[in-house]
Amino acid sequence: MTTNIKTNVIEIGEAERQRRLAAWGQTPEERIDGPDAGRAMIDRLGLVTLFPVSSEIPNLYHAFMGDPDATTDSGHSSPSGEVYSWRWTLGGQQAAFYATIVRNRPTWVSWPLLPAILRLRGELRSAEELYDAGEISANALRIGEALEETGTPLATADLRRAAGFPTGKEQRAAYLKALDELDRRLLVAKVFSPGSTDMSHALVRVRYPEASAAAEQLTREAALAQLLGLYLPAAGYVAPSTLAKQLGLPEPELRSTLDRFVASGDLAPAKLEGQRGQCYVWQGGSAATMTSSSS
Repeated sequence: MTTNIKTNVIEIGEAERQRRLAAWGQTPEERIDGPDAGRAMIDRLGLVTLFPVSSEIPNLYHAFMGDPDATTDSGHSSPSGEVYSWRWTLGGQQAAFYATIVRNRPTWVSWPLLPAILRLRGELRSAEELYDAGEISANALRIGEALEETGTPLATADLRRAAGFPTGKEQRAAYLKALDELDRRLLVAKVFSPGSTDMSHALVRVRYPEASAAAEQLTREAALAQLLGLYLPAAGYVAPSTLAKQLGLPEPELRSTLDRFVASGDLAPAKLEGQRGQCYVWQGGSAATMTSSSS
């Protein structure tokens, strides 16, 4: 990190990038060696994708490889196949919440952070309320009603049968489109059973009632402060335009919360090459004070 003498603006450089990579396990010295270390990483960082989908969010694959430039492949016996299998290992252990979040790709969320993520990215209304408001389709409502009626996670075949989607290519496409409507609103979660390679779906508010109730008690400001309070110390710097887009959050809302971290002295305005608009660099301090003062 250097300060441009002419503009008096902090410039984020290679040293900050290397600190981020180390904090995210993306160096040979800090890499993780298996799913147990992956679980600890999720607990520490709060929001982690399975595979690389964003330069602004850590992922298990690059941490396993200890290399931010490692490419993935479709092999079962390759490192990609190894990390892919962690879905069932970590899911069967109920290590974290698993849903499509960052760029609508598979993402792990630590349990303490889940209420904040549900408040920021989830839909707190029921499928019935969303359908009445014209915001989801009748097909999506059928899936929600099927999960509501059973009250337990359902595997794909069972869920399609219960929701009235018979076999066939056309019905499969309709089912996947309807399920995606619920996935994107975090109304449903992916659930794994110990010792099984089957993946099921469950209504979030039924499966995780305490987290759902806690989300309803949070303001968006408090939820963002909690998310950023966990994200910023490890990330080291933030590009709000990119982060907001990839998390599916309104950029003005994100910047407003970042300004509060600036006011507390935890962040400083900075310039990051290749990024438009104001960026910020972490200056230390206690992130916990920001979270508690917003609740």
